[in-house]
Amino acid sequence: KPEHLGTLRTLRQIVEFLSPAATVPANVAPAPAPVRAEPEASPCPVQRLVPSSVALDEQAPREAVSIRSGGRIWIADDGSDLPGAIASRLEARGDRPRVVRHDEIATLQAPDRLDALVLLAPKSASHDDAIKDAFRLLRTAAAGLRASGGKTGSVLVTVSRLDGSFGLRALPARAEPTSGALAGLAKTAGHEWPEVHCKAIDLDPELALTAPDEAAAAIVDEMFQRGPAEVGIARGGRFRLALSPVAFNGAPRVSPLRPRDLVVITGGARGITAEIAVALAESFHPTILVLGRSPEPVREPGWLAPLEDEAEIRRALLARANGHATPRAIAEEFRRAVSNREVLRNLDRIEAAGARVVYRPVDVRDEAAVQARLDEARAEFGPVRGLFHGAGVLADRRIEDKSDAQFAAVFDTKVGGLRALLRALDPDALRVLVLFSSSTARFGRKGQVAYAAANEVLNKVAQREALRLPACRVVSVNWGPWDGGMVTPSLKPLFEAEGVPLIPLREGARYLVEEIRMAAEAEHRPPVEVVVLGGHGRAQSQAEAVVPKATDAAAPAPAPATTLTTVFEQTLDIAAFPVLRSHVIDGRPVVPMALVLEWLAHGALHRNPGLLFHGIDEFRVLKGIVLRDATPETLRVLAGKAVRADGLYRLPVELRGAPANGREVLHAKGTVVLADRYPQAPPEFESGSESGLAGLLGYPAGPAEFYREILFHGPDLQGIERIEGQGESGIAGRAATAPPPSEWIVKPLRHAWLADPLALDSAFQMMILWGVERFGKGSLPTFLGRYRQYRRAFPADSVRVLARVTRAREHRALADIAFLDADGRLVARIDDYECVIDASLNQAFRRNRLVPVAHESGSV
Repeated sequence: KPEHLGTLRTLRQIVEFLSPAATVPANVAPAPAPVRAEPEASPCPVQRLVPSSVALDEQAPREAVSIRSGGRIWIADDGSDLPGAIASRLEARGDRPRVVRHDEIATLQAPDRLDALVLLAPKSASHDDAIKDAFRLLRTAAAGLRASGGKTGSVLVTVSRLDGSFGLRALPARAEPTSGALAGLAKTAGHEWPEVHCKAIDLDPELALTAPDEAAAAIVDEMFQRGPAEVGIARGGRFRLALSPVAFNGAPRVSPLRPRDLVVITGGARGITAEIAVALAESFHPTILVLGRSPEPVREPGWLAPLEDEAEIRRALLARANGHATPRAIAEEFRRAVSNREVLRNLDRIEAAGARVVYRPVDVRDEAAVQARLDEARAEFGPVRGLFHGAGVLADRRIEDKSDAQFAAVFDTKVGGLRALLRALDPDALRVLVLFSSSTARFGRKGQVAYAAANEVLNKVAQREALRLPACRVVSVNWGPWDGGMVTPSLKPLFEAEGVPLIPLREGARYLVEEIRMAAEAEHRPPVEVVVLGGHGRAQSQAEAVVPKATDAAAPAPAPATTLTTVFEQTLDIAAFPVLRSHVIDGRPVVPMALVLEWLAHGALHRNPGLLFHGIDEFRVLKGIVLRDATPETLRVLAGKAVRADGLYRLPVELRGAPANGREVLHAKGTVVLADRYPQAPPEFESGSESGLAGLLGYPAGPAEFYREILFHGPDLQGIERIEGQGESGIAGRAATAPPPSEWIVKPLRHAWLADPLALDSAFQMMILWGVERFGKGSLPTFLGRYRQYRRAFPADSVRVLARVTRAREHRALADIAFLDADGRLVARIDDYECVIDASLNQAFRRNRLVPVAHESGSV
């Protein structure tokens, strides 16, 4: 493609681009990689960092954390004496603690103010329900904690029961690794809620069991002290976690796997796990059973195999459908074909590298299905000698926005899947156990609370299994972002902006081979938890510098981005977007400006998970999106890097289209504004709404009449409920808010709107009515100078709309528009709305019925 021409300058770059790691479908199988008996001994170009427990200096000065006097505090009940002991200590301080039982969490009401939350690991948690309850309680407490944090201060503390050092010393037999998830909750909240003091504590279970009062005193003391985000408490003192670079040099090496040993890899035959399988095949020549969610691949039919170009494949699919398939159905068929091709290609690569490979589809959360798959494999290939658990899914949302189902999908795939695998195999037969954790577990990350929690559990399960299986090399790798897999091209600039280097696929896979070759011997016990980041062995201080910080408001803003990357594509037609039947001008469906704004906002959030859509600046429609014939149009949303300034994040966005003639068109552009939280709403207008819209007169028609005689909008977009008044200074009225996206779009991007396209479009409609009343001409919106939204969603029923005209000429008008709720509070505001006024629009608006278009099949 044209954008590749300037970046591929050498033969090596061209070869790498066309290699199996590329996302472009390719029919040509790569040449088999040379098989080496041993991996190369040269250092891998990645950072290998090992966490350890370090005693805190008890004499060092400490800074206190304060909350309001008589603070309201929730304590999660853990079924022991500890919550009562903590409550007693807090009451002695003058606070108002409440112990929250687990059966209360589902019906607990969110408080307006909450000064502290203490999440305790249940005394005898043997399953995951306790962690899901802890997340629900955290989500319920979110608004109250943040409200107090922004005024008088607030505290979030999680307390696990591992070994007093987060499992890094020696996990006792009674410790439940699942409680490690709590630290993931705290670290994520620390990124998302900078106004709340967040800390993860790990309590020695022996101390909690034998001396609950002593343990309670230590917890209460620690929760009101600043310091490390993770603190261990044991009888031997307090501990923090340190991260140190550790090289392979001098470590003893073994070959843990023999040729034809059975190795199980979860996570499918695509992306990272495929590269790992190739590296294992090259080094050990095992038998590899790959478990994934994709269907078992099938060899391509003769008509598909020669096709390499995306356009060629889509045309062939359309031809075989005899013109009856919708564009969305063709897109789904294309996706399946590409996925099938990639799996086939990778299985061939693994086999060519020296392994026997079998692929089987399975959901790792289904324990019975996992058991059946492993039983089949063992019967044919012998005992399982290696397990590499790489399965995982993402559902990035902020804590307040994440549903129980989304949390469970992420958590259960990692944790439930691992539990099913360990139960289905003979642990004594294992020689290698590798768990794919994430740097998100170590550092936390906005929007990834479930991912952080789940991967922290994997880290602690690895600690337990390493003690139980001394003859097995057990390691939990906290991977940083890879240059592939879940890190799509649209996410790469996000990590680049944070200074986080990506792990190259090939080098990351070769590193893992070196890691598992470290001898599992008592005198040379290799690390169980390892953090691996991209780079070239930089020092510890540099490694810590790439960790995203929760409080970086004072950091200088990065340089503005000059390039934009495609975030997602949409195939636009009436079948997929039936709402367009209600937005027809001159006989053709036209995409409303409010819907374009929604797509651009989604693109910006997709690049920056965990932030909130606050608005857009300099939003201009350059060429309207008009469906002129039966050919669907493919639209691309592009976004650049976010630049932080004044507590907000701004990034350029564009909407581009490629109509039938093949020339790409820039339809719209702007700068989306994102925020960590919504700022307080200002007055609707600086001069006040009443003085800014003085002397309005009654409007001469009601909705039934002006939708029939003036406006072109069909049933879905008839949002104006009434006009309160109009005059030279502007127009005011009330408008309905939009139904769920699924009522307008067959497969919407989100289950809820980011802005409200019906309320926004109704405001633009009111400006049409104003222009017709003042000049006798219709108008269309072309530009928004500044849009700001002050809450997550518009009211569920309706809003009051005040449009104050600031400048008007015969062919152009400017206005400021405010959207108010039933109590008169500002929901959102547009500054410098601009519309073009043209008499020719009057006739175009009257032709608001679709012009029939004949398809090639003969249908209309």
